[in-house]
Order: sequence, then C-alpha cells, then structure tokens
Amino acid sequence: MRPPYAVVVGAVIVAFAAAGCGGAIPSSNGGPATLNVAGSTQGRFLVDAKGHSLYVFDKDESGESYCNGACAAVWPPLETPTPPHGGPGVDGAALGTIMRDDGDMQVTYHGHPLYYYAADASSPGKTRGEDIHQFGAGWYLVDSAGKSIEPESGSKSKPDSGWKNGGGGYR
Repeated sequence: MRPPYAVVVGAVIVAFAAAGCGGAIPSSNGGPATLNVAGSTQGRFLVDAKGHSLYVFDKDESGESYCNGACAAVWPPLETPTPPHGGPGVDGAALGTIMRDDGDMQVTYHGHPLYYYAADASSPGKTRGEDIHQFGAGWYLVDSAGKSIEPESGSKSKPDSGWKNGGGGYR
C-alpha cells in the first residue's frame, strides 16, 4: 500500500502538469479554426491562425483519427466547434471536420485529420514534431496540397518512441 502522501503528491504533480500543458496547447477558443501557410527549411506547411504547426499521422485513414488517449495528449487534435476557414494559400474546399471518439469535431485537410505536437505548443513556428515515429506510425508536417512533408530519402528520422513504420505519408 502506498503512503497517503505519495498519492497526494502524485495527484498534485499530475494536476500541475495537466494545467501547464493545457494552457500551452493552442485552441480555437470556441471560434472557427483558421488555417494558414507558413514556411521554413522544411518547406511551406499548414499552421493555425497563431502560427502553430499542424501535422498528419500516417496511421489515420479514410478521414478517421487513430490518435486518442495518450496519443492525443502528445498530439492534440486541431478541434473546432464550427466549420474551419482557410487563409491565403489554403484550399478552403479541402477543409472539413470529423467527429472524434470523444464527440469533439477535429479539422481535416484533404480528408486527413490535423494535429498539434505538444512540444511545439508554447512557441508558434516550431516544427519539433516533423518526421517523428510515435504511437505506431510517422508524424509529418502537411503542405498546402494536403501531402505530408517527408525528409529526402537518405536523411535520418528522429526515432522518438522506438516505433517504426516503413511507410510514407499521404503521398
């Protein structure tokens, strides 16, 4: 049996961690999600209205998200209560939503569910989630045509969790 103080300390640590991450994860604040295009050394890719990078998950298919629970804590879905909008360079007709297992609406682009990466959340413009393999598949930035931005063949990926997938993105 655990000492009572261990349970209380553990609960407090979890509460602080959740509060800290929850404040850092971007949200639409009840309004529509707006997507824009930004550029960096990785190329031109989708971001939210505040410049936070958006990613696709290789494991998702047919407009369905396979990232829930612990996965969604690391890779929070881009959610919106109203139809999303596209800024310059974003194909507004390619924007849509799907209903997640928890009942929330997740933004899709060309049918692919979109996500943030928690390690990027506190700073717009970060792309730390590019080419990471976690939760059974790869994660990639997504370009304005709806394709994953993958590293050139021969470059090394960042094995973050030990999961590997030989498949590519949505190309």
